[in-house]
Amino acid sequence: MAATVPTRLDSPSRSQDDVLNIRSRNAGHARAWHRIPIAVLAWSATALLLLEGAYYALCGVLQVTNFGWRQLMFDQYKMYPHYLELPFPQSVIQLENGHRPLLPILIRLAEIRWFSADQILQLAVGAFCAFMIAALVAISAWRDRTVSTPIRAACVATAFVGIFWLGSSRMLLHGNEILVVYMLGFLVVLGALCVQRAATAAPNRWMLGATVAATGATFCFGSGIAAFPALALVAWISRVPYRSIGWLALGLAFSLVIYLWVLPGNDSVRAMLDFRPLDSIATAVRWIGSPWINAWIGYTEPQLFPWMGPGSSRTATAQLLAGSARFLDRIAGGNLPATGALVTGLSGFLIVSANFVRRALRPMPVPCIENLAMTLSLFAAAVSMIIGIGRLDYFVDHPNQIFADRYLPWSCMFWLGCGILAMRGLDRSGMPVRMATVIVAIAVPVALLPSQRGWAGWGEAVFRQSQASAAAALSDVYDAKLFPDNDDAKTADVVRTLSLLRKRQLGMFATTGAELLGTQLVVEGSTGQTGVWISPPERLTDARNGLVSAHFEGIVVDGIRWVSQGGTLAVVDADNRVSGFALPSFVGKAGTHPRLHVPQKRGFDGYIHAFDPARDYRLVLVGSDSAVVHELAKLPTSPK
Repeated sequence: MAATVPTRLDSPSRSQDDVLNIRSRNAGHARAWHRIPIAVLAWSATALLLLEGAYYALCGVLQVTNFGWRQLMFDQYKMYPHYLELPFPQSVIQLENGHRPLLPILIRLAEIRWFSADQILQLAVGAFCAFMIAALVAISAWRDRTVSTPIRAACVATAFVGIFWLGSSRMLLHGNEILVVYMLGFLVVLGALCVQRAATAAPNRWMLGATVAATGATFCFGSGIAAFPALALVAWISRVPYRSIGWLALGLAFSLVIYLWVLPGNDSVRAMLDFRPLDSIATAVRWIGSPWINAWIGYTEPQLFPWMGPGSSRTATAQLLAGSARFLDRIAGGNLPATGALVTGLSGFLIVSANFVRRALRPMPVPCIENLAMTLSLFAAAVSMIIGIGRLDYFVDHPNQIFADRYLPWSCMFWLGCGILAMRGLDRSGMPVRMATVIVAIAVPVALLPSQRGWAGWGEAVFRQSQASAAAALSDVYDAKLFPDNDDAKTADVVRTLSLLRKRQLGMFATTGAELLGTQLVVEGSTGQTGVWISPPERLTDARNGLVSAHFEGIVVDGIRWVSQGGTLAVVDADNRVSGFALPSFVGKAGTHPRLHVPQKRGFDGYIHAFDPARDYRLVLVGSDSAVVHELAKLPTSPK
């Protein structure tokens, strides 16, 4: 049999179709090989973005867990007498700083009733709501298959970075603030999900649900009223019937009547309204741009925060941010914060407006993730206008307060939504634009790391101050530098609230052994299980009565596990009489910020009531039943 001779590709024995098919397959294989590096890059970028989102979520949750403030802070000293002295429901309906947080107050009353006002319930509910905002947005983004995988991952990362960036530390760590802010945000997101369902089925039922959510948001915090126009606009572009959108109009009218005319204190609410449209718009735009100032532009001279100073900005990222900010400041003529906030805020408004107009002109279903992003952006934009009207005179008198950390959660929600809208739009512009978008999405969380570290350190420092204030109150010492005496609360408010807490054994006065101040104990000798370092007591004058007291700090070097099992650190004098208390207040070991674990707090701050430098004092551990007292260490002699 004759051997078979291989046929050339262009052999006449093959048809023209065979030749074209073979060439097409070869070209396809070649293209497939070229696509492999792109696929590897795409999945690498996806993994990196998801890790960035997970990192910020972990940082935020652990920061709240480790350093959420467990004591009353700021204006809580002015609020708590209402909760403790007024009967229900009068205790719920009082005006608080121009707001009516009815739902958060109910949770605070439950915390007072069942958790001794320890702030844990507020922190837990607030942290849950914050996580749910980010999680619902992230899930919606990941499930949307209309955009590329890296862009989906970028949207997921944006959701968690926008909520858990520690620029919002004050609101994340303060039980009072995390509750009102993130419960409100969670209700807005639930309202947006109701609107999404209303666009497909049972519009009346689902828009009624959206109305209930917006009404709840209004009675979480004053800015919640902005949920009504935001949800109405999203319902309109989602083609929800007008009659169903009318539920939101009814809810808005009901909320305004209750807010402004029915509940007590309504005259002061109406007095806050000041209509100067152009000034209010400029203020709103700058206010929206404040995250960029806090994370970047604030590095100009003078720095916005101490951790932005040259000695504190040693990482390459911080140096790059500082150098670029100062370069732009020279171009802007030395007024970059105000100009930069205006430019960035205006850019954000244009992005959201363009996306809104595009959706309004195209009768197409709105994907769930776009619905959520648009709602958050429109909500925060409406909040900015409310702030621009209600706080206009305040910002004129205090221009840098427009960048204050207490406002950042709202503007971060705006940029969360704005970023998702922008990335989804850019994904449709071709491979080069998509790659550039992914690179920027990766770079932004990296650029936020210096501010993440700075605010994490700030949160730890304020936690220590909070715990030290509790130790001072337990010891019947009024250390003026630890308590507010400003617009948040006056000294008289603080003294009154501390007296109410002591009388009812709430807050720091629910600590084991709090009632033992001035009593004599039977102290057992040292067990040898611990090693404690203590600083010499530092004398101070009680701001109420001029009595000489003292502050000291220390670290449990060895035996922290035994010390932390239960009981309270107390100070006894030579007669074994309780002269003061100490509370755990800082980690006591070096570490990076933010901390990615749950460290034991070895460090403590303590106070001595009616301090006598001629007397000897010892630190003791009072057992959980106040019956067993072990000596831990002698306090050093105070310098004369």
